[in-house]
Amino acid sequence: MRVGSEDMLLPTTMVGNYPNPRWYDGHGFAHFPKGEFIYDAISREAFEDAVLAIVHDQEAAGLDVISDGKVYGGDSPYAQIIYHYYERMTGFKPSGTNIGLPIYSTLYSPTVVGEVTRAHPFHLATLRATRKATKKPVKISYVGIQVLAAAATNNYYSDTRELGMAIAKAFNEDFKELEANGCDIIQLDEFVWPYGMGDWEVDAINAAMDGISCDFWVHTCWGNYSGTPGYFPEENEKDFGAWVLDKRTAESSTPERAAAIFPKVKDTNITALNYEVGRMGPDDLKPLVEHNWDRPFVAGVIDVKSTITETADEVADRIRQVLEFVPAEKLGLSTDCGLINLNRMISASKLRALGDGAAIVRAELAAK
Repeated sequence: MRVGSEDMLLPTTMVGNYPNPRWYDGHGFAHFPKGEFIYDAISREAFEDAVLAIVHDQEAAGLDVISDGKVYGGDSPYAQIIYHYYERMTGFKPSGTNIGLPIYSTLYSPTVVGEVTRAHPFHLATLRATRKATKKPVKISYVGIQVLAAAATNNYYSDTRELGMAIAKAFNEDFKELEANGCDIIQLDEFVWPYGMGDWEVDAINAAMDGISCDFWVHTCWGNYSGTPGYFPEENEKDFGAWVLDKRTAESSTPERAAAIFPKVKDTNITALNYEVGRMGPDDLKPLVEHNWDRPFVAGVIDVKSTITETADEVADRIRQVLEFVPAEKLGLSTDCGLINLNRMISASKLRALGDGAAIVRAELAAK
């Protein structure tokens, strides 16, 4: 598989959030939420040290592509990876009386009250800290455009498409800045894609990619909020005024997994598609063949919803199953989603299992 200017056999990486070191209080971006860190600030040093620790775990596991780990999530990682973007764009009111009811799972919805533009860098500090910590290819992850549009209460634009295209323009500006500063791979985490894709989603992602020449991956998954499948909650499913994650009714919307992504994803200009197969059935891989997906596919072969670490042989077995659908020269390997719901010790062991399992299959392929 081509990664930047280099061909790699079964390149390995991780997806999304990684557990922060326990000593890190997550307040680096809280001190400087709208721009760059002051050069010698304590919060900058703590942030870069936290990124360094996360990079170390990946390199110790033998991963080929190093991810940022979404350290900017702080001590509320799932919510903050959403609000991080709203806070850096104009047009959103993410706090106080302007917060709306939960739209996606239990996340409270910021209200769109004006024109959405990029006001401050999203991930320049993240890229610089990750690039400083490793010589390997670097992948920086963004929350998806469709996610941000779906999770907001739109009181300004005529429809969701118009809002999504405004967010895409803001992202395009940030992508160009990251590429100019040495980012190898940009990844969008579109975790609402399994609920379905339409024309505006395709137009938005292609607009966001306009003028970008670095690799561009999209990750999607079947749900990992507190280790449970994502869903739209029912109005009547509340305890003490809050939605309860483990009381999903039969009428609630559920992800349609890979079937919902195709064929629309083929109309995007993305370099690689990544989704989870850690708990896979053949229905998740068949769409790749049925729709003639001929670009790289990054298979999530580590099950982050289980606290049990896979053996290297178990990982190798999963890789062999994926190879029945995807040729080795177009296959990458990853965790099936972010590791944030696991502790760091288990997360590190799962990364090692990924690296060791990939090494087994690489040796088998080299021997043929």
